[in-house]
Amino acid sequence: MNLLERVLLLISRGLEGLMDAYVLHRLRPGRLRFRWLGLGVIGLALAIAPAWTIVQRAPAPAAPRTDPVVQAFRAAAPERLTFAGEQAIFRCRGGESPARIAQTVYDYSAIFETDELAERLRSENRNAFSGERCAKDAALVVPEPLLEPLRNEPLRHAADTPIRAMYLRGDNTKPSRVAAEIARMKAIDANGLVFDVKDIIGVVNYRSSVPAVEEYRRHAPPIRNLAKTIRYLHDNGIFIIARTALFQDENLAIRRPDLAIRDTKSASGTLLVKGKPLWVDPGKPEVRSYNLQIVQELVQLGVDEIQFDYVRYPAEGDLSGAVYHDVRNPLDKTAHLENFLSTAYLLTRGSDVYTSIDIFGIVAWGEEPDLRTTGQRIERLSKWVDIISPMLYPSHFAPGWGGIRNPADEPYRMYEDGVTRFLENSRKGVVIRPWLQAFRWRVSNYNEDYIRRQIAGSDAAGGIGWMMWNAGNDYDLVYSALRGARLSREDESEEREPADASDERQAARESSGRRRPSS
Repeated sequence: MNLLERVLLLISRGLEGLMDAYVLHRLRPGRLRFRWLGLGVIGLALAIAPAWTIVQRAPAPAAPRTDPVVQAFRAAAPERLTFAGEQAIFRCRGGESPARIAQTVYDYSAIFETDELAERLRSENRNAFSGERCAKDAALVVPEPLLEPLRNEPLRHAADTPIRAMYLRGDNTKPSRVAAEIARMKAIDANGLVFDVKDIIGVVNYRSSVPAVEEYRRHAPPIRNLAKTIRYLHDNGIFIIARTALFQDENLAIRRPDLAIRDTKSASGTLLVKGKPLWVDPGKPEVRSYNLQIVQELVQLGVDEIQFDYVRYPAEGDLSGAVYHDVRNPLDKTAHLENFLSTAYLLTRGSDVYTSIDIFGIVAWGEEPDLRTTGQRIERLSKWVDIISPMLYPSHFAPGWGGIRNPADEPYRMYEDGVTRFLENSRKGVVIRPWLQAFRWRVSNYNEDYIRRQIAGSDAAGGIGWMMWNAGNDYDLVYSALRGARLSREDESEEREPADASDERQAARESSGRRRPSS
């Protein structure tokens, strides 16, 4: 029984005694009624006294304990940023521009684009500025303040939701570029963004809470605030695919040469590709552990999908002297890849985060030399992922492959055949979402139709969604091709609409055009 319940019970008992005395007062004549009334009053007093004592002795409610995560978040704020109630206040040193202040307080405002934040700082604190410079000791109220760290959740789409995504490098995943890309994506009903959280150089492109990541870091992370990036994309209905390169990791190979692949023919004892130590050994538990810690962090950050690239052993350069840890036969390579993927798969099962793998398109044809070299055996790896993303770029198949004079000029055929083969060789239920070629290398007829034919070939074979790859992130042709396709579909729809369609149906069509892209 809590304090309030105890007090109320005691008072109610006192009132009951007083009521009994009142009834006797009405029924009994003379002095007896006053005696009973007096006893009732005394009973009420005796009941209230203990209750009052309980209230007086009860400890004051304990002040709510501040979440240590919130404490740490605020403690890391810039020196001149303080918190007062629901506000964040920045004290000007004097002579600072809104743009510079926006950079300083960026992590403590929900506003994503720095230009917008700078404008809001100036417009909402006009008295603090003399022209375009802030006055000394002026107090600026930070617009849309973040008083605690952002906590994001995945969008919870079904695994077989058709995701149509564009790819951005880590250094392009900056607020202005992301905002501009989303505006263009919406025009073609694209609903996903792939970006590098860990690239093939091994750069983790955001500031990580994994100690080893920061210990081995050699490059500044280009993504200023990953949590804000995730929140902005989700607010725009964009499915987030966090691409992480696993075992091609130059950064880790340099910082931890003991984790690099060995080479008996190399003077350094380390496998060099193009003169650099690009690869770490998938068979070494510490290599897998390093990447699994990043997986755990990405799950906590609330991305929708973690996409593993370079889930393989090297296939380039002179590998005749390569020595792989704990590999006695080619199947051991696949076992080490499975070891990593199965652990990552289990790590994500308690969340709404999917796992996927990028895989060489050529392995769908089951050529044993390719499988022995890379370890990428689809039937085994597909057991431990939700989505497979084959790199079926037609230009990556040599002239004459499969009896085709120039596969690069056969986008429909290569995607229809490739997706079909991947579905046949993968576990039942896995989604095939291919990478599409958004570059002209080796293609004699690269144009808008080339983009559309790749999509048509994949769709015909049972592929679900797609992702556009261009290393330079130049998608002008893609947007032109798919914007045109969307307009054609809309024109066809209008032609099929009866001439006497009701105003209600017309309004419905116009309303649907204002919705977020379908996901």
